[in-house]
Amino acid sequence: MMTAEPTYMPDRFERAIVSIHELIRERGVGRHALFGEVNEGVIFPDGTESMSGHVIDEQERIYAFWTDWDLVQQRPVFETWREVVPDGRLLSDREYLEARRIVGLDRPAQRLG
Repeated sequence: MMTAEPTYMPDRFERAIVSIHELIRERGVGRHALFGEVNEGVIFPDGTESMSGHVIDEQERIYAFWTDWDLVQQRPVFETWREVVPDGRLLSDREYLEARRIVGLDRPAQRLG
């Protein structure tokens, strides 16, 4: 018996990012940027991959996410989507600072917990 092996798709990362942005928009989040996104090694049937990471919006809210595959809808969904309270380590994180700039938060970050 042969089992199907996941096929490497060079655009897997980019396609996963596109689907994450679609999921974020479905949640009503306007202007936003991703940071700290990581491939989680699970290939979905559509050729994308499970990812985790963070999102910042223009109101400085930060969300943690992790994607999974929905068997009924046959598409990626958020397994985890929760608002997080950032800690002071983010103030020196280049990806976080770049994400802030992308959403128009060029002013210094508010004091982090």
